[in-house]
Amino acid sequence: MPPISVQAVITDPPYMIGATSVGDPKSKSGTWADMENSAFWFAHWFNQSKRILRPDGYLLVFGNWRSVPTLIRAFDLSSLTVASCMIWDKEWIGPGGITALRPTYELVMFAAMPEAKIVNRSASDVFRCKWMAGNSGTSGHPAEKPVTLMRHLIRLVAPNGGLIVDPFMGSGTTGVAAKAEGCDFVGIEREPRWLDLARRRIDDPPQLSLLELAA
Repeated sequence: MPPISVQAVITDPPYMIGATSVGDPKSKSGTWADMENSAFWFAHWFNQSKRILRPDGYLLVFGNWRSVPTLIRAFDLSSLTVASCMIWDKEWIGPGGITALRPTYELVMFAAMPEAKIVNRSASDVFRCKWMAGNSGTSGHPAEKPVTLMRHLIRLVAPNGGLIVDPFMGSGTTGVAAKAEGCDFVGIEREPRWLDLARRRIDDPPQLSLLELAA
């Protein structure tokens, strides 16, 4: 992709849970060395994102509490500034082990290019939107994000439109949201079944609910 051509890269990458190389294979998150190795992988495509972003653009990356150290290290390696961290309150309780609390949120890290700014000065760093993945009526992708959530993010970082890129497209929700917000979209997905699904969803998106139309 040509440099300085993209308004925002918005993506939900693998969280690298269980990405063990020298760590205990029974560990869910691996050792610090494993996290460091993962950070170099993140930094590689962070740098590619930085190359294509406009001076007022943003890189938005989903994560959770386990992936935060890896993401912070990767942003540092890429000389990108983390301007904010938004909490997505899923209004839904997820599974958790007997020693842990059950999760109800995920994080979105906002890395800002030098001329970037959030025009909506009332925007909070907490956004509440119910997680529906796995329930009837969704794509079946295990990490599908709500269209309402992705439209909210696009409105924050691309209020005037532009090109949105998602290098880990999954079920294509970012593309559906970008189309709904009048943005151009480029998505990348290596799994054929999800790529086919994403194409269908983006080319022929379902009717938006009243809640999404009002969002």
